[in-house]
Amino acid sequence: MVAIISWFAHRPLLVNLIMGLVFVLGFLTIADMRYEYNPKVDMGILNITTIKAGAGAEEVELTLTLPLEEELLEVDGVKKMTSRSMENVSLITLTLDLEDAERHQIMRDIQRAVDRAETRLPQDLLEKPQLEEVSTLLTPIMEVHITGDVPEVTLREVARNVAESMRVVEGIASVKKIGYRRPEVRIQLLLEKLAALGISHDEIIVAIQARNQRQSGGAVDSFLVEKNVVVVGQFDNPVDVRDTLLRAGSPGNAVYLRDVATIVEDFEDWEVQTRVDGRMSIALQALKKARSDEVHTAAAMRAHIDSLTLPPGVEAVMVADVSRLTMNVLQVLTGNAILGLIMVFGLLHYFLHIRFAIWAAIGLPFAVCLSFLLLSAIDVTINVMTLTAIILMLGILVDDAVVVSENTKRLRQAGLAPLDAAVNGAGQMAQPVIFSALTTMLAFAPLLFIGSANGEFLKPFPMAVIVLLLASLFESLCILPGHLAHIPAHIKPVERSGFNRLRELYQRLIDVCLKRRAITLAVFLSAFSAIVAVGAMTIPFSLYPDLDIDTIYVKVELPTGSRFEETVAVVQTLEEDLRAQVDPIDLRNITSVIGHHNTDFYGAVEGMNEAWALIAIQLQPLGQRSSGTSTHVLVEQLQARISPRANGFTAQVEAQTDLPVTGKPVEVDVISNADYRYDVAAEIEQWLAEHPAVSSQWNSYLPGKDTIDMDINHALLASRGLTVTQVSQAIAVAMDGLLIDELQTLDERVRYRLNMAPGTANQLETLQRLVIINGRGEPVFLNAVANFVVRPGDASIKHHFGRRTTTVFGIVDTRKAGVAQVNAELKRWMADQAWGEQYPDLRIVQGGEQLDMEESLTDLGQAALICLITIFAALVILFNSLSQPLLIFLCIPFGLTGVVLCYSVQGLSMGMMAITGIIGLMGVLVNDSLIMMHSLNRRRGELQRYLTIHEVADVATARFRPVFITSVTTAVGLFPTAYGIMGDNSYIRPMVMSMAWGVVFGGLVSLVLLPTIYTVEQDLRQRLGGGSKTH
Repeated sequence: MVAIISWFAHRPLLVNLIMGLVFVLGFLTIADMRYEYNPKVDMGILNITTIKAGAGAEEVELTLTLPLEEELLEVDGVKKMTSRSMENVSLITLTLDLEDAERHQIMRDIQRAVDRAETRLPQDLLEKPQLEEVSTLLTPIMEVHITGDVPEVTLREVARNVAESMRVVEGIASVKKIGYRRPEVRIQLLLEKLAALGISHDEIIVAIQARNQRQSGGAVDSFLVEKNVVVVGQFDNPVDVRDTLLRAGSPGNAVYLRDVATIVEDFEDWEVQTRVDGRMSIALQALKKARSDEVHTAAAMRAHIDSLTLPPGVEAVMVADVSRLTMNVLQVLTGNAILGLIMVFGLLHYFLHIRFAIWAAIGLPFAVCLSFLLLSAIDVTINVMTLTAIILMLGILVDDAVVVSENTKRLRQAGLAPLDAAVNGAGQMAQPVIFSALTTMLAFAPLLFIGSANGEFLKPFPMAVIVLLLASLFESLCILPGHLAHIPAHIKPVERSGFNRLRELYQRLIDVCLKRRAITLAVFLSAFSAIVAVGAMTIPFSLYPDLDIDTIYVKVELPTGSRFEETVAVVQTLEEDLRAQVDPIDLRNITSVIGHHNTDFYGAVEGMNEAWALIAIQLQPLGQRSSGTSTHVLVEQLQARISPRANGFTAQVEAQTDLPVTGKPVEVDVISNADYRYDVAAEIEQWLAEHPAVSSQWNSYLPGKDTIDMDINHALLASRGLTVTQVSQAIAVAMDGLLIDELQTLDERVRYRLNMAPGTANQLETLQRLVIINGRGEPVFLNAVANFVVRPGDASIKHHFGRRTTTVFGIVDTRKAGVAQVNAELKRWMADQAWGEQYPDLRIVQGGEQLDMEESLTDLGQAALICLITIFAALVILFNSLSQPLLIFLCIPFGLTGVVLCYSVQGLSMGMMAITGIIGLMGVLVNDSLIMMHSLNRRRGELQRYLTIHEVADVATARFRPVFITSVTTAVGLFPTAYGIMGDNSYIRPMVMSMAWGVVFGGLVSLVLLPTIYTVEQDLRQRLGGGSKTH
């Protein structure tokens, strides 16, 4: 290694050339790399959606969901399968087991299963089941709302044109229109005329479908050209359907559709309606290409929308720009990084000469630029995880340079020439520096192998850390010595009187601690036990922290059966109330969607319901709000104000989260096809209601619209010349209408719906008086061949692996108890119940956040174990000893007490990101102890005997300066991000907080505890060898 260091040190021009190239290429690479808020994550979740217009929840369950589930149950690699059968919609959600099976094979098997099930699905489905993956690659980067005080026809035309223009923006893959109703021609039947003429529904449907045809008849050869022959019967205009011939007799004696029906050009019924800032809108969701840059694509889209010329009264409002999150993270982390770098440089300048400080500090941006060059080569993007790695390594990257600079300074003071001092200074520290970097890499490397979406989400983080450490090693051992070697000999190292007094104080302290090492160990053990005990009682656990994203959701639910117009009216009122309760300076937009209340950032859905709505309050970022009120405080305020006003509806206020898909804090599936699952679910819900830490609870059962069952007299039905199919068809026409055909125009598809006249559809009286024309042209009253039975129906029927399920949910107030604690208490209580004996086929599954927590903790536990084993192996190789690595390992739990004390005193919640930081901290804690141990061993090797107390104290005192500098610079580099001095990011804060305080306490452990237990180890060796105790 010394030869390599010497080679670079003797070639300053090459060193400067390498540094210049790395900076130039690094900046160019950073400018050209893909920016995205979250890294690429395959959630392993697949939604299968099937639509059957006019079908109730039970019909959807029996005709759509169950046939699909039966085939999907045969697919290997499906970890979890749940479904919801709702009015008109079947939604099946599959969670894939990507650890034990090949993803593409699972997807092929799922597609084959859906294809097999299609043969058993109803033939009148307008579209096949749609498969949609939940992925960070599919998230929209922006919504453009087309709105204005103009007719819907105008909005539709503008929205269609704007959507087409958006597709050509660079980086855009597709544009999804929301709240854009398809055109529909309603054929409103005149029942009296139909009865008088004896014309049946079948006759009308056959006539329209036979008339609306466009077919090719081949080609005709002529002398000059070949011409296609097209048989045209298709309507030129959608309303031309009125001229469809139903019957024809003698000339002039014909019946046309216009004679027995009123033809109305309209749009389909509302399924989803969007609004922005109090006005109806059509939302255009722009989805970027998988490999497009988020920031630049969003900027191009904004420029494109600003350049559009829209008709008078129409405007385009841009909302939900995801690049704002990316830019906010960039600004926050960049600001904190720059502040941390300035503070680190200030400290280095205090301890070192300005020339030494500059070259030590410049290694940090050099390592970052070199890292981005390498990360770009392995297709890692600039995202929140890679930026977090840079912040976390900010102080640590300087450590190697500080150690080399300090040793070089020591050798220069000993009289070596600058070049020799630089080469030998780096050479002497090469082994411990390499192994300290290696232990940190080994600490983070196991995070690369964590399964599930959580692991995929974290993966860029350890990759970036490892690359940064490699870049730092290259800089400190190859580039830095070349610069230090050419600092003029007359420049002397800086000696600070204040620091010298601190070092003298430490020397006296370590002398006392070593002489009274039994007491020292007792004090450390007592403090460790007390801090851990307090932490266990005061630190709650939550898988993910409460993020402060600038969007608040209000989920609105009206009673089941409420009309779409009633939901719109409630939303309008709520929008006005919410706008009055939020400071106008802090408010950007209020958008609403009526028809669902899906809030998942990545596309997981809860279903569709015309009694549901979602209002999104989009705020300024936290640092730009006039009041400085956090999103979560505002959520509590809005919930307190809205709840008393929620008359006839419920409104749940919650903050947006951008985290991987997870469940509720408490989520219990009660699985059985029998109705007693409702009783068991009610008991669980009651237990949650009585628990002091559960703030709210509910279950998945929703009463639906009344279901009308028909008891058909089949013998009588046959005698009247009717079939069940004809009856079903007539009922569909009388209720929601029956889609019978469609017309493809140049702009869009137009559907034809056969229905009753306004005011008569969707009414029980209409069914009771319904007249069906049989094949002989005779009218038959429906109530003459069938009886009607009205019973309560379900709004949604949930399945777990094909069996009916009622799910109980609960929200935990983590200020009173942790999620794990509440779930553990619930599990014990459920185990004490006699449900297993009472209901043999009942099955209960705890899931949601608890399941994610268990899986994540298992993965993190395995990562921590692998981390410790690999670090221990590396230390055994370094020291050629088993006992000395054990001494270093003994320091790790004492260093972690800093994290426990920090979280306990500040009232923070321990979660996945905090634990991830702790795993990485283990490697960092080893570093100072490793170099201290290496220095003690080298001194013992020089003397060829055990060290005395004073000699141990002298070595520790000699190491005090570099250990103190590296610990303080690391902590100072992290504190701006840990406390959000230049802007806060609540997602990465726990990880940075763990590292910052762990390093502070780790430095104390390395300086005091390690020399103490080193001396104790010498005592034991001497006693076992027959020698005397160390003096």
